[in-house]
This record gives sequence, structure tokens and C-alpha cells, in this order.
Amino acid sequence: MTIAWFDGGAGASGDMMLGALVGAGVPLTVLQTSLDPFDLGISLRVEDVQRGGLGATKVHVDVPETRTMRHLPEILALFESLDPSVRQSASAVFQRLAEAEASVHQTSIDEVHFHEVGALDSIADVVASCAGIQHLNLEAIYCSTLSLGNGNTRGAHGPIPVPVPAVLQIMKGVTAVQAGPAPFESTTPTGAALLAELVDVWGPMPPMTIDTIGMGAGTKDSTEVANVLRVVLGQPPLS
Repeated sequence: MTIAWFDGGAGASGDMMLGALVGAGVPLTVLQTSLDPFDLGISLRVEDVQRGGLGATKVHVDVPETRTMRHLPEILALFESLDPSVRQSASAVFQRLAEAEASVHQTSIDEVHFHEVGALDSIADVVASCAGIQHLNLEAIYCSTLSLGNGNTRGAHGPIPVPVPAVLQIMKGVTAVQAGPAPFESTTPTGAALLAELVDVWGPMPPMTIDTIGMGAGTKDSTEVANVLRVVLGQPPLS
């Protein structure tokens, strides 16, 4: 059975996760097919890029322009058309996102407007990532200490400190995290929720015979860090 180790030293986002999976050999058709039942005009495309001089895979999520804001019940209803195992994981990821946003904005889960994470591209990131993980049929998922970032960014209502409040809330009680070297938002709420839900063991790369390596590119090309989420797939030692 195959195991996976994610290197989150440069952070994580939904598109970085998709790039890592495709770079490690998950066919783009697997990810696209998971989104087609929605019939929302979402399409994925792959670009080979460099981050910090390293070759990496950038997955672009193309969506039609929309101002629709979705609540958790609407998103969970949308997921009813998914394969049961993908639906379970994707729903759990959005449950984490809703709980974090509700805590940050001091409202109820069902009243949360998914400004940053409810757009079609974030729904695509979550569903396609869960479908890609299912395709790999992994025995266990490991992840290093996750870097969250430094500085400030802008949200729907104005400036937000980094690490952003929703990311801190998602990672609360999950594992040890760090700011990391990047002076920007290294880990997004979507990336944090995906890893918080999917990872079985947090820590250094476990013993394995390496099969494939994927490098998922973030949007920024930083001089402080190679802005990639790496995934290493391999076989654990024989017991």
C-alpha cells in the first residue's frame, strides 16, 4: 500500500494541493470528472511553472463569473451528487471551514457567508483534492509542520492579519504549526481545512521507498521560500 507525505514548509492552499496531486501522477481527468456532476462550468487546466527556480505544477481553476454567496447547507446539498467517499471528505472539510468562520465572525454555522471559501474555485479545490486523494488509495497520509505565513492580507471586509484568523481557528488543537519564512499568507483556510481533515500523522517524512514526487505551485514566486507544496508517495518498510 502507498503512503503519502506532504511537505508544508511553504504552506498550503487548494490549488497547491491540486498541483501536488497532478505532479505526483493523478490524472487531471480524475479531478475534472469529480466536478462535472455540478454542471457549474468549472474547468481545470495545468501549467508547468517554476517557483524558486524549481519546476512545479500549477493547476488553474477556471470558473464563470458569479456573485453567488453560499451557506453550508447549500454546499452540502450540492455535494449529494458526489461519490460517497468523496462526499464524506469534502463535506467534512467544509464543516471545518464553517465552524472556523462562525467562530471568527461570532455567528452560527448556518449563517456563515463563505466569502473566501464559498466561491466556485474553492468548492472545486476541495472536491477535486478529495477525489485525487481517493484515487491514490493511500494507506496513510503524513504531513510536516505547516507554515502559515506572516504580515497582512485583504479579505472581503478589509485588512486581515496573517496568519489569518480562520486558519488559526482551523488548526487549533490539530497539531503544532509555525509562521514560516514567507511574508505573506502561506496557508489559506481551504488548504488548512484540507490537511486538517485528511492528514493521519503530523511530523517528519516517515521511512519509505519513494515512488513519485509532486510539486504543487502556489501563485506567488517568492525570494524567501520556494512556494510549493510537495507530496512524496512511496512504500512503507516491510514489517
